[in-house]
Amino acid sequence: MNITDLNREEIAKIVSLGNIDKLFTKRLMDLGIYESATVVMLNKLSSNRLYIIEVDDIEICLRKEDAELIEVRK
Repeated sequence: MNITDLNREEIAKIVSLGNIDKLFTKRLMDLGIYESATVVMLNKLSSNRLYIIEVDDIEICLRKEDAELIEVRK
């Protein structure tokens, strides 16, 4: 499952960033998105094209295309 499968207020752990470009993975890691990090789905916007998540008390907005590549487990 990936981040887009989470419902509002659901909590999950990131299990893989393997399908993401290395440069973008580095940018995500700078924001606190890394394997084993805990994420909370805060909201889905613009007809589920944007996802607002919380990681380590930081709110981050991801595009659907990017969120689909981040694998999580509840």
